[in-house]
Amino acid sequence: MPKEEKPLEYQHRVLDTKGLAQRLDLEYLKRPEIWLLWRRRLSWILPVAAVAISIPLVLGVGGAKKAFSNGPVSRAHAIFGDRCENCHSQSFSRVPDGACLKCHDGPAHPAKSIDTATLNETPHCAQCHVEHRGVTRLAEVGDRNCTACHSDLTNHAKGVRIKSVAITSFSPKHHPEFSPASRPDERPLKLNHAKHMQLAAKDFPGMHLPMKCSDCHATDPNSAKGDLIPVTFEQNCRACHQKELEFDVYQLLPGSMPAPHAKSVKAIKAFVEQTYQNELNQNPAIVQKPLGRDLDPTPKAAWLERVTRDAENFLFDPARPRCMKCHEFQGDSDTFVKKVGQIRGQYAEGNPNGLPWFQRGEFSHRAHRAVDCNSCHTAARTSTSTADVLIPKLGNCTPCHGSSGSPIDNCAQCHQFHNKSKETDKDRRPVEQLISAVIQSGG
Repeated sequence: MPKEEKPLEYQHRVLDTKGLAQRLDLEYLKRPEIWLLWRRRLSWILPVAAVAISIPLVLGVGGAKKAFSNGPVSRAHAIFGDRCENCHSQSFSRVPDGACLKCHDGPAHPAKSIDTATLNETPHCAQCHVEHRGVTRLAEVGDRNCTACHSDLTNHAKGVRIKSVAITSFSPKHHPEFSPASRPDERPLKLNHAKHMQLAAKDFPGMHLPMKCSDCHATDPNSAKGDLIPVTFEQNCRACHQKELEFDVYQLLPGSMPAPHAKSVKAIKAFVEQTYQNELNQNPAIVQKPLGRDLDPTPKAAWLERVTRDAENFLFDPARPRCMKCHEFQGDSDTFVKKVGQIRGQYAEGNPNGLPWFQRGEFSHRAHRAVDCNSCHTAARTSTSTADVLIPKLGNCTPCHGSSGSPIDNCAQCHQFHNKSKETDKDRRPVEQLISAVIQSGG
């Protein structure tokens, strides 16, 4: 029977001094370690390099300032170049308002004097006008700068009187309807757009229908926003409506003779009488001409009285109105026609320039010159009353501007923040001082 095999017994290593000494490499000090060598060198090379690099950054040598720049400045501030200290009076801190006010006035908000509210806290300039975003217009601030307050206006301002205090975007239910939508046109004039713009072609003496909007409404080439030139009788109406002013019932005067387009009825009557008086003085035999069916000659005094009276009745007869076809009278019909003033903006009695239809917003016809007038002024073709306000409504604008995410939806496109009526001119300074140029170096 084989002998039973037992596993070998584990022998522990003897950890005595002699055994450990035999494992040590006594020659390692004579061989230089590469990482140890570089560590010693880098310990003094890196601090020296850091100091050398920081010197041009601190002194602003060459283009070293770009290392601290957040990006290119806007076009308006390109004049300063790399002179960061003009705005950044304190390094690594927000530009203080005082740095902006050195060149800009920055009058108070609200933007329009009709609003009397006051902000609980006025934002800093740099909160809205963020620089270093590339070549952009600093005036076009992000919508969030506006909606931050206007989404809950009563909690951000005192004395708020406007109805819409929760505006979040330019879209229905989030932006109020334009104010002209609830206002009538109160100018004392009888104007019928539908008759002038009827679709069926029709010819009248001296005019052709249908008329185009541009026949009466033209933009001012000298206006940056393309404001409309005021409509006047002399420039826009006389060519077609001059016959409405002709008074020579019996065709006694040479050629057509229109009365002046004046608001004073007395002045018109005086003109008519003086015109016949002058003709009588130059041609006494005119009294021999028949007056309608009356073939008998008339004495001079009676002749002058009759032709003047019949001419005035022809102009002002209520049954066959001439002036009253377009105008309203104030008081006695023998006194004055109600003064209309220039046909521009919202009618305001006693104010010849009128008032802007958009009280809180801005509009540019020049920016919309590629758009057909009827696309926005959709009610013009069917309007039969002067009281109709033909200013576009919110729905006319939303197809292009309605929260499309494009830059044309920006609040700053139509609304101002600073009250320009309180803006004052800054002190004039030399260009060299404004841009902090170093004259001695020829910069």
